[in-house]
Amino acid sequence: MTKYVHIVYVHPVELGEPNLAKVNEEKEFDTWKQAMGYVEHFNAHAKGGVEAVYYGRVNDATGELE
Repeated sequence: MTKYVHIVYVHPVELGEPNLAKVNEEKEFDTWKQAMGYVEHFNAHAKGGVEAVYYGRVNDATGELE
């Protein structure tokens, strides 16, 4: 059975926008709802300078982004 993982990256904020080329942290979640809940909570409580961004769903077996 294919397993999917939802990825969230935490990026530094530069010039008011997250710098998507730099990743400070990576989190994996089983569901989209869990991932988006983390993004919303993290961004609401971030101490500045970082922002969580949902990356997408990845096939755990192949590593392909969907």
